Amino acid sequence: MIKLFKSMKLNKKINNIIFLLCGLIFHAQSTKELSQEQKDYITKFIYPLQSFDPNFTDNSDLKILDKLIGNAKIVGLGESTHGSSEIYKMKNRISRYLISNSDFNIFSLEANMPESFRMNNYITEKKDNPKDLLEGMYFWLWQTKETLDFIDWLKNYNDAYNSRIIFDGFDMQFASGALNQIRDIYTQNNINVDEINELEKILKDENRGQRSYTAKSQKTIGNLLVKMKQKNVSFKSPEDKARYLQNIRIIEQKIQINSIVKRDQFMAENINWIMENNKNPKLILSAHNYHISKLNSERMGYYVNEEFKNDYVNFGFAFYEGTYSASVDRKIGTFEAETAPPESLEYYLNYLNKPIFIIDLKSIKKENNPLAKWILKDILFRKTGSGTDKNKKSFKSTNVSNSFDYLIFINESSNSNLLKQYN
Repeated sequence: MIKLFKSMKLNKKINNIIFLLCGLIFHAQSTKELSQEQKDYITKFIYPLQSFDPNFTDNSDLKILDKLIGNAKIVGLGESTHGSSEIYKMKNRISRYLISNSDFNIFSLEANMPESFRMNNYITEKKDNPKDLLEGMYFWLWQTKETLDFIDWLKNYNDAYNSRIIFDGFDMQFASGALNQIRDIYTQNNINVDEINELEKILKDENRGQRSYTAKSQKTIGNLLVKMKQKNVSFKSPEDKARYLQNIRIIEQKIQINSIVKRDQFMAENINWIMENNKNPKLILSAHNYHISKLNSERMGYYVNEEFKNDYVNFGFAFYEGTYSASVDRKIGTFEAETAPPESLEYYLNYLNKPIFIIDLKSIKKENNPLAKWILKDILFRKTGSGTDKNKKSFKSTNVSNSFDYLIFINESSNSNLLKQYN
């Protein structure tokens, strides 16, 4: 009898434990899935896309861009990594549509400004080799078949329509391109280049990024740049003079970069310059999601939005799983992307069972319906740069709805196609 009583008590404990575990499992599952009502609501703000292929001939799915972009003069196109073939192709497809149908006339890349501008030698003047020009932009991530295909399309478009679609950059991590273009102007005007050589020696431009210069070096560099501005130089056009002065400004920015925040501020300044120094500008910006974001004052997109207001709209990009190109442990190649974890934005979007689509975050935010609360608050979201640290998570908590007007989701990524092997 005692044994039976003990057995009953033991069974009761086991049942309680099982019940508790089932409850925990059910709770875990319920917090990681959207209800059907939530899915139905969010689907109202989704615009399926037929393809990411830039050569896809039926653009009826892209006509929604006319409504979403409206009269905006600047469109930011992001990327969650710097190495997804599908994202680059989708950005190329959208860029082709905007150039062909909405009179966008400038494409600008998150790359060094002077070196990027040289691409116009190829797309407008039919000079130079585009592969060499891409290599001259330093980073492996632009040296891809996807980028080259788009550049060839720009050249062919200019040829076919007697247009001048301009290619430019807005970054300033290197000074050598600016120095070389200033040197060319000096040579054309028979001006001694000793001060350029002196400046080049001080800059020691072998390294990228946030390099600190001593106060003494900055003063010397500043004095040399003032002399360059004051030179009695003749130019073929006002545009050439403006570009000459902007190259000097690029060097000024380069020596002042001491953080990614400062870099983003300078990139926004350079975008302002592009808008002020081109006729009837309509600009496509291509950069990482982080930079085009409107979220806060650490981001380039925040400053662009402050300056241009409704004239700036942006599209973030996301994918659920797949591969991408990156630099890991100084090795450049193909790497497996972390599959979007439960409770991340990409996880939820993938379970809507639509392979490629635009989601209208701006309208969702405007309605502020409780059924969309999950997408309006901070949520895990992929953030991977050109270099990847295997010990760091790829997903960060971000307020995506405050970052982007629209988001383009692609369920599966493959690595971008590098023009050469690096390892």
